[in-house]
Amino acid sequence: MGNSPKEKLLGMLGLCIRARRAVCGTVNVCEALKAGKTVLVVTASDNSAATEKRLFDRASFYGVKIIKTNLTSAEIGAATGKSLVAAMAINDAQMASAVEKKAEDASAEE
Repeated sequence: MGNSPKEKLLGMLGLCIRARRAVCGTVNVCEALKAGKTVLVVTASDNSAATEKRLFDRASFYGVKIIKTNLTSAEIGAATGKSLVAAMAINDAQMASAVEKKAEDASAEE
């Protein structure tokens, strides 16, 4: 990974998965929200309107912050070792804070 803010965000998302502090996929994110384990939800920029609505509605219902990144589902998937990832649920407060900061930096870059 390089030094651009976008690459740093991708690296942090990959670290969250390797540390087992996050889950990938819309279904898994919804289950984690329901279980009360989620601190932050991160979504891809190329999700369908139905997926976006489902994720935003669930996150707001459970009072969890959600961030729509400028990353595609393929980019998030590559960083996490999956094929395509529409959403991730971060389950650790410190990692969520780091992801949030890196997402802000990446969005400011564009």
